[in-house]
Amino acid sequence: MTGAVPDGFELLVLDCGHNDSFGPAYVNLPEHKIGFRVGPQHLNPVGGLHGGAMATFADMQISAVGPEAYDAHRATISLTVDFMAPVGPGTWVEAEVVCPKQTRTLVFTQAIITADGAPVARTSGIYRNASKTA
Repeated sequence: MTGAVPDGFELLVLDCGHNDSFGPAYVNLPEHKIGFRVGPQHLNPVGGLHGGAMATFADMQISAVGPEAYDAHRATISLTVDFMAPVGPGTWVEAEVVCPKQTRTLVFTQAIITADGAPVARTSGIYRNASKTA
């Protein structure tokens, strides 16, 4: 895998199960961004980024909302991914995450995912707000 991680990103601690098999992902909390570099474990049979890997990455978008989200598990209630373009191996993939609404029990997110700066997917997610009591 080639290419450096852009300035401002730090390793996103994923800590278990499926997230560990995804491989390293990175977060830039001040800019509400997450990113990763496409590795062999992310590829589909024709050598591009697998849709399931993109969906796994999209589900990590809650990590970029802020330190509170980063430090606690937020169960996914809904996740939508609209694929716009293929992504090749070695590419830096990044999502700039927006949190348009947060309620006592829910966190809403949306992001445009880019590959080396070009839009490749659009996502939206709804997560349980675990830091609040229902």
